[in-house]
Amino acid sequence: MIDLDNKQAVLKTQGGGAVLDSINALPNQLKQAWEESQKIDFPESYRNIKNIVVCGMGASRFPAFITQQLLKEKISVPYTISDNYTIPRYVNENTLFILSSYSGTTEEVLYNGKLALERNAKLTGLCSGGDVADFLKKNNCPVYVFNPKHNPSGQPRIGFGYGVGAHLGILAKLGLINNADIEINNAIQSLPNLLGSFSIDVKQENNPTKLVSKQIYETYPYFIVSEFLTGVGNALANQINETSKSISSFRVIPELNHHLMEGLKFPSELKKLAIFVFFFSHLYPLRVQKRFHITKDVVEQNNIKTIWIELKGKTKTEQVFELMGFGSYMSMYLAALYNVNPALIPYVDYFKAKLKE
Repeated sequence: MIDLDNKQAVLKTQGGGAVLDSINALPNQLKQAWEESQKIDFPESYRNIKNIVVCGMGASRFPAFITQQLLKEKISVPYTISDNYTIPRYVNENTLFILSSYSGTTEEVLYNGKLALERNAKLTGLCSGGDVADFLKKNNCPVYVFNPKHNPSGQPRIGFGYGVGAHLGILAKLGLINNADIEINNAIQSLPNLLGSFSIDVKQENNPTKLVSKQIYETYPYFIVSEFLTGVGNALANQINETSKSISSFRVIPELNHHLMEGLKFPSELKKLAIFVFFFSHLYPLRVQKRFHITKDVVEQNNIKTIWIELKGKTKTEQVFELMGFGSYMSMYLAALYNVNPALIPYVDYFKAKLKE
């Protein structure tokens, strides 16, 4: 097994330093997109919307999910996510329809955009260029086209600070979130300190992301989250799949308490393979905090291993950004343990090629 404290050995598995540079740049990605997206010139009519629908897939979907869950108590209108080839029936001229595609080439996003245009929705989007940018510009719709200069890896899931920062910025510019600006700005400024112990230069015994990656190596991890961290739980599972080429799931408390705990007995191999990673926050409601402790007890009664991680951020936004960084570093270290290049996605590329045939 590779020594995670051997920086050169880790970088060798990645084919260079682009992936690590992108992960280290998460604060810069967030800052750039947050500030630039608020400079979009929206028509006044965009401020009179009654609901929000976001279309995105994969690493362009979970930034919207992160935003939705983080700001659930602040967003002043209904906010839903469309992730297939249909759009909600209620989409109309009162809908803000956001096209989210890092590459700007996502098939489902473009398809949704055309459907929303037919319904006279108020379209906008975020992307690094491509067909999505062209489509929105052609139809005189405002769009945030970002320069992904802080993501040399080129991988959307490793540059997802752009997506999260842009979603937050668009909502703030349109006045759709209440009193969130100061908290977001402070969280971006605090993030480098929160991520400091995750650095590749920090030895394993003092680096929680290295330690967790070793613990979940050759296991099936279940990432347990709740409330405002639900969207980041989705991101963690996505990153483990694509970056580490490894299976994973995320589950949500309290929902899992109503079924999952009775599904821990079989198959018998589950006790050898599964590991539950609890991401605990002192900002969860007290009832949720109690549920975390009891759920951990139930899992351990079934002889399944657990890991307990307590987030350090002082606000919900800080903890969301902290867990975003945690997942990026953890999945990178796990990829190194499996000796795979996190920047390559051969089966996703294969699938897209076959789909075009």
